[in-house]
Amino acid sequence: MGSAAKKSDPRKQDPAIGVGTAPSPSPGPLRVMILGNGTKPEVHAEAATLQRTLAATPGLDPAGVDLSADSRLADLPTDVAIVLGGDGTVLHTARRMENRPTPVLGVNVGRLGFLADLTPGACCERISDLADRRFTVENLMTFECTLTPRSGPTRVFRGLNDAVIRAAPVFHLVEIGLSIDGESVMTYRGDGLIVATPVGSTAHSLSAGGPILPPNAHMFVVTPICPHTLTQRPLVDSAHKVYEATPMGDGVATVLVIDGQVQVPLHSGDRITIRRGTTPFPMVRIPGHSFYRTLRAKLGWGALPRPDGVLGA
Repeated sequence: MGSAAKKSDPRKQDPAIGVGTAPSPSPGPLRVMILGNGTKPEVHAEAATLQRTLAATPGLDPAGVDLSADSRLADLPTDVAIVLGGDGTVLHTARRMENRPTPVLGVNVGRLGFLADLTPGACCERISDLADRRFTVENLMTFECTLTPRSGPTRVFRGLNDAVIRAAPVFHLVEIGLSIDGESVMTYRGDGLIVATPVGSTAHSLSAGGPILPPNAHMFVVTPICPHTLTQRPLVDSAHKVYEATPMGDGVATVLVIDGQVQVPLHSGDRITIRRGTTPFPMVRIPGHSFYRTLRAKLGWGALPRPDGVLGA
């Protein structure tokens, strides 16, 4: 990957989470790069189609295609990156962009997508919105997770969805102590604990019974996984606070999972500190995007049961 040329940087916005304006028009066409999960054959086909569409659209400059899994994506020489895959591909891309992310437009070549909510066909149909700069950039809250083990070096992870502490094989009941801003809150007993961002509230946390937060909220949601005590319920608190979790009990196998993709074994007494990230992750939103429309489409809200028991419109 070559070094980025000097350019007008669309990422320079108010660091507060929310929706910024589209990048200021700069001389020349908008540079667009295609990224994606190259392990899926259909991604290669969609990338070829999209590349032809970009090349045929005035006002756009195709900046290349990278469907690899391990190249460094910080400081890409492009204005916008179109990511082909699913939500997992967007999460993987966000991690590879480190603290120098390029605005991303997610295109779903999978099943259920909240981050990648455009179909490939819809992306090609709306490509003129990019050429004419009819889009906004929504700054999604990230988190920084610091693992301080009882022995060994401290490690820092950056994530977009969630940090999960859960039981590992042989899957015994785990105990996890939680403190917020240095104050002890609770000791959870169950299968694990999820600390999720607003974006991550519709992922693992939702399946564990947690609430849905709008993506522009300044909050974390703490959700127990199958708690042993029914009074242990999900907790929503400020993103400006620091959350510290500690697995308890020697001999109980526990693992830390970042965004469902990075797994690190834990030991009793290790400290996991979670705080809001310093750099948000910029998502491109084309006209007509709506968080609630996405929820209705992806979760089937408003669908009526048919006589055969299947949900339908």
